[in-house]
Amino acid sequence: MKTTSCTEPIRYAFDSAPRCGAKTKRNNGSPCRSPAVRGKRRCRMHGGAKGSGAQRGNRNALKHSHTICEYRFFRKKVRNELKEAKIFMDLFDE
Repeated sequence: MKTTSCTEPIRYAFDSAPRCGAKTKRNNGSPCRSPAVRGKRRCRMHGGAKGSGAQRGNRNALKHSHTICEYRFFRKKVRNELKEAKIFMDLFDE
């Protein structure tokens, strides 16, 4: 059989695009089949839309800021200051 443009399947650019992969209720927990947004891992409906999510390097998006080195140093400094103040107050109490 001779192949012509009428018998060949039409191929679109998004057919080979990476897929979203988010679990969906509609497909019983199977991955979403929508193409992912360029530069992201999710489709536009599952968090890949423009403006969604925190910016890269966004300090407001830190989940556990108390583990950062700066805050550890600050807490250590405050603890030492309180110890010195307690020792100073104990000298006056005697």
